[in-house]
Amino acid sequence: MARANFNPMRVLLFALALLLALAAFGQSSTGAPYHIGFRDVILFNDSLHYAAFGYNGPAPLFVQVWFPLSTDAGTAPLTHAQLRERTLQGPLRRVYDELLLRMDSAFIDYDLRYPLGGDDPIDYAPFTELKVKDSLLTLPTSSHRSTGVQALDFPVIVYHHGSQGTSDENVRMAEHFAANGFVFLSCNFHWPLEGAMYGTPLVWEPDESSILTMLRFANQLANINKTFYIGHSWGAQEGWCTLYEPDLVDAFVSLETTMEWKTDTAEVRDKWPHMLEAITTKSYPMPILLVADTEGEPPFPLFNGVRGELHYLDPKKPFAHECYTSAYLLRLRGQARFNVPDAEALREQEVVYDALLDELLHFLRAQAGMSSVAPVYQGGDPFHRK
Repeated sequence: MARANFNPMRVLLFALALLLALAAFGQSSTGAPYHIGFRDVILFNDSLHYAAFGYNGPAPLFVQVWFPLSTDAGTAPLTHAQLRERTLQGPLRRVYDELLLRMDSAFIDYDLRYPLGGDDPIDYAPFTELKVKDSLLTLPTSSHRSTGVQALDFPVIVYHHGSQGTSDENVRMAEHFAANGFVFLSCNFHWPLEGAMYGTPLVWEPDESSILTMLRFANQLANINKTFYIGHSWGAQEGWCTLYEPDLVDAFVSLETTMEWKTDTAEVRDKWPHMLEAITTKSYPMPILLVADTEGEPPFPLFNGVRGELHYLDPKKPFAHECYTSAYLLRLRGQARFNVPDAEALREQEVVYDALLDELLHFLRAQAGMSSVAPVYQGGDPFHRK
């Protein structure tokens, strides 16, 4: 697969711009977790051409950055909607506006329309789905836009969303890591196309070049610290198809590719040929944490022969594929304002999601050489593990 045409000056300028906005290394004076800063930047993948809505050039990556702050930013926390606000002009403004429209539609389709495990749409009367979406996006996050001039010295995580997912589908994950000493990067790995379904790829093959563009930026920010990759669903599949190359990341977290419970290699070869080729022919030079609900103990059958240092987590209680994202659980925050018929089930899923965040933090802190204590759970370990 083609490598990205790396422009070191372009990425360096972005890195320097971000460095000027980040807070100094060191915990807050109270010894509590870090405050959470937020910035956005744009990178361009020179190996992937994009032309739509008046734009014609390298595919733009609209990057969101969460990072630790040692002191209170002195600004109000951003709402979910404000995390998406950018100052753009010309064709890039049009592209981004079109992207937001598709992100909103995906949020409604996947996170709002149906109850957990149900096929009948939720009745939000007297509200429309659009009103519910707007209501949820006005909720505050724990992130603060920061303009302080300090230095950056933290390990960095690149997050890759799932198919038809969004860059802000896991705000709570981003904030959890930022509050505990990591920089968390996320971006769009989809682009809006005229007359095409959201998620239609620009090229029908793994998008290695966009991942490499993000990782190069991450390495600029990480300086001498380590760089990690977390992918969910298609984002995890893309990780398996890319990260076998040496010196790309120091650890990889694969969140339910949907292949973990498969045993029919003919079916997998038909649906996920690039992924199957990668896990059966490549070696992985970094520790990998595989997470999936297979209703049984790991290891997951098709991954059993993967050449690499593998670690496994399998939730003991049923855990839905959508619940790896905080966007899906956001409906719970609106329970006092509109109908949430599956609130009890969502709260049970949220317990597992929160436990998963603690497990991911423990795993990556250990890989970063940071002190870490394994999570302790009242009521017993919620995961099968190996």
